[in-house]
Formats: sequence, C-alpha cells, structure tokens
Amino acid sequence: MTLPEKMDRFVQVLHLDWIVREKQPRAFRWAPLLVIAALVTGYVLMARTGGAVVPDFFIGWLVFYGAFLAAAFLRALGPRFTATVHRPLDERELMVKARAHATSGVVLAMAVSLGCFYMTTSAVPSLWHPQVMDWFHLGFGVQAVSTLLPTWIASWLEPRPARDLED
Repeated sequence: MTLPEKMDRFVQVLHLDWIVREKQPRAFRWAPLLVIAALVTGYVLMARTGGAVVPDFFIGWLVFYGAFLAAAFLRALGPRFTATVHRPLDERELMVKARAHATSGVVLAMAVSLGCFYMTTSAVPSLWHPQVMDWFHLGFGVQAVSTLLPTWIASWLEPRPARDLED
C-alpha cells in the first residue's frame, strides 16, 4: 500500500471525507450572531488581562480562537459563494453573493471608521486603548468577522425552505 493510499484510508476511517463531499448549502440565520458574540467575549477576556498570563486570558484565548474556527466552518458550510466544476453558481446565487459581500463591506467599513475615531481619544485616560498584542488579536477578529458577515447576510437573503406537508 502506497503512502497516498494509506492517507486516503486514514481519512476514510476517521470519517473526515465529509468535508470534500458535495453538501447541500445551509442558511445559518442565528449561528453567526452567536459566533460574533463569542469573538467579542473572548477578545474582552484577553484584553482585560493586559497581556498577563492568567486563567482569564487562556479562557478568552480559547473562546476567541474557537469562534475564529467556527467562523471558518460556518463560511464553508453556509450558503454557496464558490462554484464547483459540476455545479456552477446560478443567477440567484450570484446575486445573493454580490449583495452579501457589498453589504458586509459597508458594515465593516463603517465599524472600522468608528474604531478609528475612537482611537483618537487617546488623551482621555479612563477609556480603554489596545496594547500591542490586543492589536494582533483585533486583526484576527476583523478577519473572522469579514468571513462571517457575508455568510450571515446571505443566510437572511435566502428564502426559507418550504414546509413539507408530511411533517
């Protein structure tokens, strides 16, 4: 048995081949909101410690980067944004993709603009301002939200599935 055959068998034994199989796209209407809440909660727990290695920092780190991974999985399992060889995007899917990305771009631009205006308040001593590692984590947070927002918006643009009369 060659190495690629062994690796293929290993993937089949662990049932990891479900990732590459053709899946029916899903509309996640509320799950992205929970992931965004987990991102914010994890970031606040990490930033509150001021970079000190305490249990709150590790809990925040786990919550934040767990939500980062969940955002990637929701993007992959949510509405279709990329065409495959056997199934190109139809006109409706292209329209939903364009509207979702345009709307999320506007929302992100507004949020980042407001964040820039907030950062100009560095003279006010009672307000929080990010430290060096907080900026690092904030970059990952913006990246996660930028992959999650189009999925969330496209999920709301998708029509609700028709109810089966036999249910």
